[in-house]
This record gives sequence, C-alpha cells and structure tokens, in this order.
Amino acid sequence: MSGARQATTPKERGEERTGSGAPTDIPAPPGRLNVVLALGIISGGVALQWLASHADTWPTVLGAGVAFSFLFLPLYSLLHEAEHRVFHAHPWVNEGFGTLLAAFFPGPFSFLRACHLGHHRRNRSDAELFDLYYPGDDVRRKRIIFYALYLGGFWLLVPLAMAVVLVAPGALRGRLVRDPSAVAMVEGIPESFMRRIRLECIAVVLLHVTLVLALDLSPARYLLLYALYGLNWSAQQYVTHAHSPRHVLDGAHNLRAHPLYESLLLHFNWHLAHHQHPRVPWLYLPRHDDPTRERPGYLSAFLRFWRGPQLAAMDAHSETHRSL
Repeated sequence: MSGARQATTPKERGEERTGSGAPTDIPAPPGRLNVVLALGIISGGVALQWLASHADTWPTVLGAGVAFSFLFLPLYSLLHEAEHRVFHAHPWVNEGFGTLLAAFFPGPFSFLRACHLGHHRRNRSDAELFDLYYPGDDVRRKRIIFYALYLGGFWLLVPLAMAVVLVAPGALRGRLVRDPSAVAMVEGIPESFMRRIRLECIAVVLLHVTLVLALDLSPARYLLLYALYGLNWSAQQYVTHAHSPRHVLDGAHNLRAHPLYESLLLHFNWHLAHHQHPRVPWLYLPRHDDPTRERPGYLSAFLRFWRGPQLAAMDAHSETHRSL
C-alpha cells in the first residue's frame, strides 16, 4: 500500500513480547517426538495414496482421501514448527525435516517459510484482512476471493506458485501478482532466495513423480487425495484469526477444541499463544494462555467464519492498523 508506514517496533514487526507475560525459559523443542511424528505421518500418507490407487471401489478411495486430508493437518503443524526453527534443536535436522515436510505439502520450504514469517509481520493489517471489508470496498469481489481461497484455493496457490517459479520465476514479481495480499507476500521474499526456491521446486516435482512411478500410483487418484487435503486445510487456515483484534501480536484466538482434535492439530488451535510467543514449541503452547481473552469454541468459530467477510468497525484501533 502506497504511503504505508514501516513497522519499527518489536510489536509491529511481530516479534515476541518481552517483559511481563513472556516466557523467560523457553523449553527445547521435542525433537525426537517431532521426528517420529513426521516420519509416521509421511509414511501413513504414502500408504493411503497406495491404498487409494489400488482400491477397487470408490468408497474405499474416498475413505482414504478423507483420512489423508486429516492426517496431513499435523504435517503442516510440524512444517510450521520448522519454519520457526523449533522443530528440532539441531539446525540441520530442523532444516532437513522442514524441507521434507514442505515437499509433501507440497511446496518449497524456503518459499513457505518466507511467506509465513511475513504473515507474522502483517497479521491483521489490511494486507491480510480476509474476514472484513471497509465501506466502499467491492463486497462481491471480496466474497468471491474469500470463498475461492478457503474452498481450497489457499492451498492451491502453493503448487501454482511452484509452477510459476519453475517456468517463469520473474512473473511472481510482475503482472501476474496483483492482489494486495499476494503482493505483500511475494515482495517479502528476498531476491537472493529465488535460486534456492527454484531448486527446491525441482526437488519437490522429482519426489512426487518418483513416488507415482515407483509405487505404480494412479496420477488422478493421487491428485484427488491432495485436492481433498487442500480443501480441508484451506477451510481451517484463517479460523484462528478471523474476528480477532486488529493487532499484530494479539490478532488470533486460542480456540477450545475436543482433546482428540487438538491432539491431531498439535495444539495449532492455541494460535494466540503462538503469535504472542512464536519461539515456544507446539507441545508447550497451552501453558501460555492469555487470561484476558475468551477462548471461543473451534466449531462455533468455524461456523462464524463461513458467514464470509463482515463490515469492519471503523474505530481508532482499526484505523491505526490500516497504516501498517
């Protein structure tokens, strides 16, 4: 946005709070547990792909697809840990598993990390205001983009961006990218990263082609399972942020979820705690609840989210964040 003010304070940059309320002794990542979970999830995902490709009935194929779509939710949670360098205490293990998990997402790790860390800097600014609109905005266009993104488009943008990087990397910074949120995301990626990102894209493509050929998988069913995962993942990605305060650090919710589902998400529902304390590993996020905030239910937040974009309250607080 032209004339946007630069974020100059730690709070505006999305950095962790210091002082009262901040963890003073951050525990080490549960590295062994994360490695076991990552390998188990990837192995399970490959097994479900094999089952779907060799099944004789469509109910089996769809059942494998639904299972795959939920199994890979914690895959992203672990990828998210690696993006913040809290998957494992040893940097090479963190980076290696981050690259592997991203490849099964699928996408280039360096690209996903740059976009996600940019999200922490832009959280609840106008560049990421998906659930609200201002008077004078094109509401119809806003709703079309909203439902397109969260009905699978959010996930689809990653493999599409990967294809663009492989074919015409310069197009990501050219006319192809016009949406303000996408522009903010792409412009936050250093030019020096693009060669590495392109190499990662090649490796991702080779991985999936090798899996399909080596295991004699059906390309159509392979893509179907990923489409179901993309739909499931996209549908839940902004639920933890929607209708939260217009604040870089506090713009998220700690949502109440069934213990089994919370375990599946690896505490990803504790998203306010994560944004306030991004260096705390997932296992310990419930220790950092914010007592000043209510915890909405996950299902009620999900249903409210799917009503679509709502009119933003034009108060002084939101006006401040329009300038970020």
